[in-house]
Amino acid sequence: MRQAICKNCGAVFDENLEKCPYCGSMNRRGAYRAFRFKVSGMIDRMLGLRDVVNQSTSRMVLFSFLRSLLLIAVTIGLAFLLARTARVSYYNDPEYDREAYETIVWEDENLEKLDEAYEKNDFKTISSLYVQNSKVVRRWKHYADYEIKKAYQKISEFTTIRSYQLQDVLYFLYFPKNYVPYSNDVKNIDMEQYETMRQSVLSLMADKGYAEQELSDMYQKHADSYGYVHLSDLDAYVKE
Repeated sequence: MRQAICKNCGAVFDENLEKCPYCGSMNRRGAYRAFRFKVSGMIDRMLGLRDVVNQSTSRMVLFSFLRSLLLIAVTIGLAFLLARTARVSYYNDPEYDREAYETIVWEDENLEKLDEAYEKNDFKTISSLYVQNSKVVRRWKHYADYEIKKAYQKISEFTTIRSYQLQDVLYFLYFPKNYVPYSNDVKNIDMEQYETMRQSVLSLMADKGYAEQELSDMYQKHADSYGYVHLSDLDAYVKE
């Protein structure tokens, strides 16, 4: 199921919906598809009326009736398409409409590229696409897992443990939100995958002389009310 991003509130929802289910803002693509569906249904109903009306009305009257309805439908359709071509904003804001349209086009062209890069752990491609359109990437379904996997790869390459490395390790183990500040929520993280990486980090740190309880106590002692740890507090825990 393809998803749309609400330009007004940033929520992610089914792109076939006419409006954002959270704030009620118009979804251009969903509204357009709904309109086409309604026109198609109208035409089907009109054609179905032909057999019914033929039983009591002359063929000429029926065709005249159907032709009038079809003319109305075509007129409405043309008006809608012209408005779409002219990019007439639902919010009377041409700049808003242009940006929303370009975001939809960019997402259509690059969503599959993001998914493919994620499956291959191709962080370079994802980073490049992030630079192009950070708003879409931050709301991409794998964004939280991408940031967590990127942090895990960085930690896995540590050869020495200094205060900077300790800070990264503590955040990864006890405050993963540090790596996904722009995600819809930390709940988007694949917890099973994260737990596997977490155990690997604990094993890495054990090999370097840091027990799990020691790391936990370190974080609990120095994390501030927002969950952040200052580097100056970690200098004393660096092991030569």
